[in-house]
Order: sequence, then C-alpha cells, then structure tokens
Amino acid sequence: MMLSLFLLQLFAGLLSILWLFESIENKKKAFDIFTLLIVIFGAVRILSILFSQYPSESVQSYYKDALFYFSFFSFSFYIKALGKEKTEKIAYIFIISSIAISIIGLVLFNLKLVDRAQSFSSGYATFSSYLITALGIYIALPFKEDRKYAWQGWPIGMALILSAVITSMGRTNIFIAGLLFIAGLILRKIKIKPAIVIAVLAFIISISSFEINKREITQRVENPAALSDRNILINGAEDLLWVHPVLGFGPRTFHSIFPYSNMLADKGIGSWHNDFIQVYFESGALGLLSFLAIIAVFIFFGYKFLRKSNLSPLYKDITLGSLLGFLALVFSALTAGFIDSPVLSILFAFLISLLSAILYFSKLNHLQKDNH
Repeated sequence: MMLSLFLLQLFAGLLSILWLFESIENKKKAFDIFTLLIVIFGAVRILSILFSQYPSESVQSYYKDALFYFSFFSFSFYIKALGKEKTEKIAYIFIISSIAISIIGLVLFNLKLVDRAQSFSSGYATFSSYLITALGIYIALPFKEDRKYAWQGWPIGMALILSAVITSMGRTNIFIAGLLFIAGLILRKIKIKPAIVIAVLAFIISISSFEINKREITQRVENPAALSDRNILINGAEDLLWVHPVLGFGPRTFHSIFPYSNMLADKGIGSWHNDFIQVYFESGALGLLSFLAIIAVFIFFGYKFLRKSNLSPLYKDITLGSLLGFLALVFSALTAGFIDSPVLSILFAFLISLLSAILYFSKLNHLQKDNH
C-alpha cells in the first residue's frame, strides 16, 4: 500500500478483475450488512455525481473512486475464501510490512530527503494515518512466544512505528498513537516491562532523528499556533452549510465551491481536511448518513462480538485489532481524510473486510457445531 501507488493500483485492480469472474453464488455467500452499506454509500455518491453543481469535476470520481469499491468487494470475498488461518497470517504480514514502512520513513527523514517522515509514494499525512491504523492491529495481536527473538522484536517493531508517527509530526495522529498505547496498557495487551522498553526506544529514536533533521521541528517551535488555514476552512464550511444539504455540491468540488481560497496560506489545499465535512459537502446529508452508518455498524458489530464469552483468542485478537485500527483511522479523519486517498480508502476497505471475515468464520463455526 505504501511502497508504490502504481503497484497498489495494479494488484488491487487485478484482484478486482478476478473477483468479477467468481460465480454469483459464491459472491452471495460473502454478501453481508457491510456490503449492503457500501453499496448504499456508493449509490448516494453516484447520485451526487449525477446532480453535481460542477459535473466536470465530479465525473472524475467514477474512475478515481472505483478502485475503493472493487477493492472492498474483492477483499471481503477473498479473505473469507482464504479461511481463518490465512486471515491471521494476513494480519501479521500487515504488521510486519508496517514496520518496514516505518523504517523507510525514518531513513528518509534521517537522510534529510524529506522534512517530515513519509514513504516513497505518499505524504506524511497518509504515512502516519496508515501507521496508526497498523498500530491498532499490532497492539491487539500477541507476539509468538515460541519464536526466536520474539520478545525483543515485538517492542522494537512497535517503537519503530511510534517513532515514525512522531517524526511525521502530525499532531492529531501522534495524539491518537498515544491513546492507542494507553489503551494497550489498559486492555493488558501491552505489559509494563515491554511498555517501558517501547517508550524509551521510541523516545531515543525520535529525539535522535530530530537532532539530525531539525528544519521542520524548528519551524514548529517558532510558530506553534500555525492553524490559520484550518480556521479559514471552518469559516468556509459555516458559510456553505445549508446551500445544498441533500446531495451536496458533488464529489471533488472543493476548489470550485470554497469561498476563501485567496486567504489560504497553503495554496495546495484541495480538501476540507475533515472527511465528515467533506462527505457532507460532496454528497449532502444522504452521503454523510450512509458514511456514518458504515462507521456505526462496524463499531457496533465489533464491540458486540468482543462481548461474547466463548470467543476464541484468534477471533478476539483480530476483532480488537480491526476495531482499534478502524477507530484510529476514523479519528484521524477529523483533521485529515481517507475518502479521497487512493491508499487509505483501500485500507478502510481492508479493515471492514477483516472484521466481516471474522464474523463470517464465527457464524460458520457456529452452524457447523449445530449440525453436529
């Protein structure tokens, strides 16, 4: 997801093409409440394109957003088809790859090739949002105690992810990473001794990195209240709030509708920097309600599933990890966004598909026991 945008789109596209050739009967088996909500959200988005105030801008969503929907359908299908053992492997591969991405970001930052830690194919915002999502899954999944060097490797990997988030310097995501770490302690997923090791390592790596690459952090210290653009965005949102409340102005219309573009210090801003505001102005109340429904249903089913007393450790860990990662991504959307991101939107689809698969496996096991 983070190494190459081209390869991400290539492999996600190929997987989607494979899914298209699967039988209708098999696709029906993978259909669930999450699939229905994604279909509803997609239908509302299409309506908002058809009734867009700026059709030439909105029509781009047909091909730019298509990969998100096809990725969800293919992920949801194939993760279920692979089975629970391989789903566990997928979760661990996701964590290991996130550690690798963290190392890449830290190396680029320490070599002064970037002002803020990021990956090859993404900016710092996407980079840190991706990593806090991975951190949520990382905290929930236990390290394999029977593996050589597992005890040492587990805290080092987490410290690298935390350090990468810190050196990306996204204030909201750093705060969310801190909350996830505290949640791990409260839920007893992180024990005290490893927690101390993680905190000390993350502190040393971050401080050392900032000593090497001081440019951005120096600007932050000299101008800690640089939030004027966000205030301008809020003022613009207030002015437009009731102009097109049902279906919005249409997707990708920020540049056409924002009233204070000349007041923005950063002329490169192309979104509302808040997915809830963005969805509302692009697809109206219908779009926002369908978007909120996806989030609410995910949280409801995830929490409800965790409350089950007879839940297997594997199901519990992956469900908790999906829930923590999902909440991290959603909270990060309050000051950034993932809906228009080709990387984070697919990550969003992956998280929903992961929980959907666990619910499917649990239901399947329950039916098999009843048959016996």
